[in-house]
Amino acid sequence: MAKNHTDFDTVLDENELFSKLVPPEVGSRSRMAIYEKTIRNLPLPPALWDKFQRACKKDESNQKLGKIIKDDPVLAASILRIANAPGLGVRIEITDVGRAVSHLGISLVRTIVSRHSFSAGPAQSAKVYDIRKLWKHGMAVSALAEIIADYIPDCHIEEAATLGLFHDIGKMALNLFPEFIQPASLETNKGHLMYEYERFSCTHIDLGVLLAKHWQLPEKIIQGIAYHHHPAYAEIDAIPHDIRAEVFAVYLADLLAIHMGFDTGDSGIVLPHESFSSMLQGTTLVEIMHSQKVIDEMKRIETIEF
Repeated sequence: MAKNHTDFDTVLDENELFSKLVPPEVGSRSRMAIYEKTIRNLPLPPALWDKFQRACKKDESNQKLGKIIKDDPVLAASILRIANAPGLGVRIEITDVGRAVSHLGISLVRTIVSRHSFSAGPAQSAKVYDIRKLWKHGMAVSALAEIIADYIPDCHIEEAATLGLFHDIGKMALNLFPEFIQPASLETNKGHLMYEYERFSCTHIDLGVLLAKHWQLPEKIIQGIAYHHHPAYAEIDAIPHDIRAEVFAVYLADLLAIHMGFDTGDSGIVLPHESFSSMLQGTTLVEIMHSQKVIDEMKRIETIEF
């Protein structure tokens, strides 16, 4: 029996609103050619990132992951600094990277490793989107997607978490092109995708796919980036079956992350199309948001400073 659409509802805070999202236009071919040429000249991520991802998929031990991280002394120092940060409950100073991985958890460590590995990518100073907010948002969505995946049949938790981390990388890429910004006003009845299109003749989805291909991310993650907004305006069958569960988990995680204050400056919350209602089983968004696991994880993420 299909669930009622109200299972996606959540209580809005003051100044929050439910909005609509108009399907995005296809990026301008001439403008996309310029963007692609620039993105192709960006540095590739170091081999360490791929090695770390493969180790995570194999469910390697925290000590093994720590050993990989120690190959980069700067990254290792960053992991230790964050693990010992005030507010994360460390009583005795952590000096071993493997123990730091265990203390922080894979979701948080994945974000730290990814941010370090891709720090030579799109401009780090805030021009269109704030880089710090983007990484915080990705961290929150990744952690929430990992939790939500348990309630979605056939959802691959590791893939949902990775897609959650990278779903908005196109917003980082938009920071590369401030010279193309055109005047535009954000209209809540159209949504931020049309706002981006009016400013850049494309959206962060278009640039996210280009950047993900350049960074040689897994094909399933690239597909997920391409479809990660579809639940807002398309029926369930519009998303390929092999990525549908992970995309839906990330969409719900994105919605909750924005509602819980981990946003990137977008206004409005867009509930999923009602055809997705049968995919969320045994819970509601409100129940997930108020679960102790989510509350604890969001507190940890709030504490972390890069």
